[in-house]
Amino acid sequence: MAQPYLPPTVPADLVADVGKLVATPSVFCKLHKVQDKDSKRPIPFDPLPMQRRIFEAIEAGHNRILVIKARQVAATTGAKFALHHMAYTSRHAAMHAVVSMRDDSASMLLDDCRRWLRDPPQLLRRPIKTQARNRIVYGDTGASVQAFTSRSQTGLRSFTPAAVLVSEAAYAPDLEEVLAQADAAVGEGLLIAESTANSPGDHWARLITGAPENGWHLLTMWWWEHPAYTDPPEMVPEDFEPTDEETALAERYALDRGQLHWRRRKIGQLGSRHKFAREYPACLDDCFLEREGGYYDDATMQDIAVVEHQALGQNGGRELEPPHPHDRYVMGVDIGGGVGGDYSALSVVSVATRQPVYVERSNRVTPAQWAHRAVQVASRYNQALVLAESNNHGHAFLLEMEYTRYRNQWRHPQTQKPWTTTLQSKLDAFDTLREALGVIRMLDRVTWLELRSLTIPTGKVAPEAPAGGYDDAAVALALAYRCLRDIPPSWRDQAVQAKGVRVDKLLTAARARRIRASSLPF
Repeated sequence: MAQPYLPPTVPADLVADVGKLVATPSVFCKLHKVQDKDSKRPIPFDPLPMQRRIFEAIEAGHNRILVIKARQVAATTGAKFALHHMAYTSRHAAMHAVVSMRDDSASMLLDDCRRWLRDPPQLLRRPIKTQARNRIVYGDTGASVQAFTSRSQTGLRSFTPAAVLVSEAAYAPDLEEVLAQADAAVGEGLLIAESTANSPGDHWARLITGAPENGWHLLTMWWWEHPAYTDPPEMVPEDFEPTDEETALAERYALDRGQLHWRRRKIGQLGSRHKFAREYPACLDDCFLEREGGYYDDATMQDIAVVEHQALGQNGGRELEPPHPHDRYVMGVDIGGGVGGDYSALSVVSVATRQPVYVERSNRVTPAQWAHRAVQVASRYNQALVLAESNNHGHAFLLEMEYTRYRNQWRHPQTQKPWTTTLQSKLDAFDTLREALGVIRMLDRVTWLELRSLTIPTGKVAPEAPAGGYDDAAVALALAYRCLRDIPPSWRDQAVQAKGVRVDKLLTAARARRIRASSLPF
């Protein structure tokens, strides 16, 4: 670690000792104060659990940090102090940026930084050149902390910051662009994005569920870990009796009566357990609960096991099951613009078991490049039957498929034409998937989250992802099951026989989920 900058007022015989006080944010914070949440008075900065995790991650050398959290666990304060510490100890005119959604909230994020300037002993105070609404600049080194808004059209493009904090990232109008801009600007410097959850299908959810394979170091903070989220003994009635649900939570997270009472009281204030789980999650699954009124039945979705976010295959794909030499497969393909734009996705389903076996998505390739990737995956899965739309970006995709001479492509049984996405065909695919969900045992987390986020907006008839969300993986899976519906019966019989699958067990499970076996379209 480089020697931190110290004011020239520090006597030579104290440099070593003072250097230890300012070397790390976890120690330097002890010289500062924070505002007490209740009294609004300054109190010593004794880092809370979330703040310690941020400091420790930085001190361990992580330079891409995601923070997902319950409300008001002081994560923003911890991340701001980390930038304040970097600016204080910098020997150069390095800029440290705080990014928020609005101008007013961006400037407010610097309020703590302005107060921290006055906290250290006189010996360690620094001359200040500028202390404006959106900028603090040290007079001796030129190092600064500056506030930006994520709505700015120019943002950080004109700067080369040493560190960037994106606050409440999930609510940025275009988070993907904001983070791409910040990542390019900061280079090998520090980038922190912190937020509560917003929607299960948005870019924030994708980043969280993709860490650490996507290069981000993930930090979490659940409500039951925060020392303030409990009621004192005098607030808990003697006749307070935990419900079965509360007892299960207490066993899972080692909760005491004060924490359970606080939770029950907070649920009453918010009006529902659903809202509480979104605002004060106890685990990662709580963060991305579907919006109320989801297109797919929540009880059915809860029956499906979720494969955690680790990449299980090559090229960022998730392999739930390797190809079986005697099975047949179908593939649904959703085609986006790629190269930083809309995502493309593909999903492979076994004919024998009716189970998803592979999923992959990317927004870094063109439709033509995606065609080559789809052919690679389809070839590996025994020349899978591929269903991809022919309109929109699908035209370029199918042209490239023809160029590769991959012939095992879906055609309409009557017209022999490729798939065209219309309102009716989209509904047909999603309704086919609705029936299939009764026999699906396992999904990757991103697809599962996308399915849970689908709703029918007011005035619409087809399901859509929420604003800022995605549905490419959900669409690819729906197309795979729509393709499965049209396969020749001989395919199914041969695959089942060769693989030795007990289909009757799957149908029994479907009946248990209140789905008539005769209604299954495959």
